Amino acid sequence: MIKKLSTDHLSDAFSIIESVIAKMNDEQIFQWDEHYPTREIIEKDIDDGHAFGFFYLNELRGYIVLNEEYSPEYDSLEWNDKNGISLIVHRLSIKANCQGQGIAKQMMIFAEEYAKKNNYSSIKLDAFLHNKAALRLYEKSGYTKVGTVTFRKGEFNCYEKII
Repeated sequence: MIKKLSTDHLSDAFSIIESVIAKMNDEQIFQWDEHYPTREIIEKDIDDGHAFGFFYLNELRGYIVLNEEYSPEYDSLEWNDKNGISLIVHRLSIKANCQGQGIAKQMMIFAEEYAKKNNYSSIKLDAFLHNKAALRLYEKSGYTKVGTVTFRKGEFNCYEKII
């Protein structure tokens, strides 16, 4: 089940982030660190009502943020949806010991249903160039690569799907 998170879920949500950082570091994917995403960022996601979680047997196993906020770097790209309102996906994370079970795919299906229900015209997101699993997920899910932007940690592919 996927549902909106409350402040009661903050510790579990941040625990997912920490497990993902540790696993990515083990795999030499240095996308996240102590500067991003922080506990304060996760708390703000939840407080703003933008954080959703995937629960299995009452255990939080996945985390995703859905809102309209995007980095200024996105403005340099030639997006297909130029006039509509886009839903932006942030911080999709699956608890390290639960990865490979299709949870990320289910969360992206949820994001698409959420976008349709809330009259968004597209979904936009970015993924670290060295995070091959994330790149595969978005490409297999029908997202189109629009370009590449550079953030603090390196290059990120930007993807879009018209809803």
